[in-house]
Amino acid sequence: MMRPVQQFLFFLMCMTVLISGCRHNPLHVDVSGIEAEVRIERFDRALFEMDPDTINSAIGSFYECYGDFFDIFNVHIINIGQASARRYPSFLSMFINEPTNREVYEYTDRTVSDMDEINMQLTDGFRHYLYHYPDSVLPRVVGYVSRFNQGLFTVDHFVGVGLDQYLGADCKYYKLMGIPGYLIRNKITERIPVDVMYAWATQIYPYNDSLDNVLTRMIRHGMLTYFVDAMFPALEDSLKMGFTPAQTTWCRNNEKQMWTHLVEEKLLFSTDPLVIHKLVENAPHTRYYTDESPGRAAVWQGWQIVKAFASKHPQLSLHEIMSQRDYQEVLRMSRYNP
Repeated sequence: MMRPVQQFLFFLMCMTVLISGCRHNPLHVDVSGIEAEVRIERFDRALFEMDPDTINSAIGSFYECYGDFFDIFNVHIINIGQASARRYPSFLSMFINEPTNREVYEYTDRTVSDMDEINMQLTDGFRHYLYHYPDSVLPRVVGYVSRFNQGLFTVDHFVGVGLDQYLGADCKYYKLMGIPGYLIRNKITERIPVDVMYAWATQIYPYNDSLDNVLTRMIRHGMLTYFVDAMFPALEDSLKMGFTPAQTTWCRNNEKQMWTHLVEEKLLFSTDPLVIHKLVENAPHTRYYTDESPGRAAVWQGWQIVKAFASKHPQLSLHEIMSQRDYQEVLRMSRYNP
């Protein structure tokens, strides 16, 4: 039998465990009752595998099916002009039948032949999207091959995904093109759902660049990462950021030192484009930190600021958090202090 004091201590311990168990990530929501399915439409297959004798009729079908996506693909991705131009059918035929283009398409098709897992993740992500934005229309996600011209774009209710940009870290083409290793590391199919959601967030929430400095970029990119976090709350943080697990650990262990450096060196409010670039853009490491730091480490810190802001204001919806445009006020109201 436990003595009264022991019983009381045991009761306190149980209550502590119970309370701790109730502290959950507010982004972990129940989407089991939300019906939605999102699959990557294989425009690349429809294009490269069509009958050459039907190209003229196919153009009309593509335009009817893909609308603005087809326009952007033609004009800005593969640069052959508008489908209404007189010589367009010839240009499209040349693009499809150019040997290297066909080789890249066939390599891509073999590499991403089974996209069931990616489609399941996209479906889960967009169910979370409908949880937070119940009146929204889901975008169509369309896969294409452009011989490595561009990885992603958004237009209207389309998200275009350059599948040839996700062929794996061992893809021979990336090395031949001289792409740096820190970029190749993220050219994997697992990144597609994250990149799709990040791109979709940039369309919904355009950047307020009336005051462009390090802090605003940090929090802007931090908000976009927070959006991805809300869509994929169970996903590893390293995949959300495009870091290795070791780089994520480095950020956690050095969060206070990074913040102190930004404040003491008066970098937070710098409007110098070079300073901004060094802190928030892809690189082997963040120039103002150590060589062990990942590139974009300041973006990771911006994400922590947004999470702190959301934690301090639990009454705000995801849309209300994402709609904040006074980034300095977000920092102040977050009471961020690592």
